Amino acid sequence: MTDPLKKYPRPPFESQPQSFPGQTGRMAPEPDHGEESYRGSGKLAGKAALITGGDSGIGRAVAIAYAREGADVAIAYLPEEQKDAEAVGAWIEKAGRRA
Repeated sequence: MTDPLKKYPRPPFESQPQSFPGQTGRMAPEPDHGEESYRGSGKLAGKAALITGGDSGIGRAVAIAYAREGADVAIAYLPEEQKDAEAVGAWIEKAGRRA
């Protein structure tokens, strides 16, 4: 059994200033949005969701979780966040849902 207190990186982290909007790919360590850890149970099967800011942060975690719960997911994001948005779209499609 893995000790959850030692499973993930712990502070202190180096300062990582970014201009608005921030980009997930520039963070070290990259935050855990549930990409590998969250397992859904189909609670949103047949539903659809629209998530603003779904390319990063809490929005990214919600988009991945909703897809794993069975919902098709549309995300809104700024043009400069295209790379992060494409990564989220890939996770949504990997869950078997439409992005």
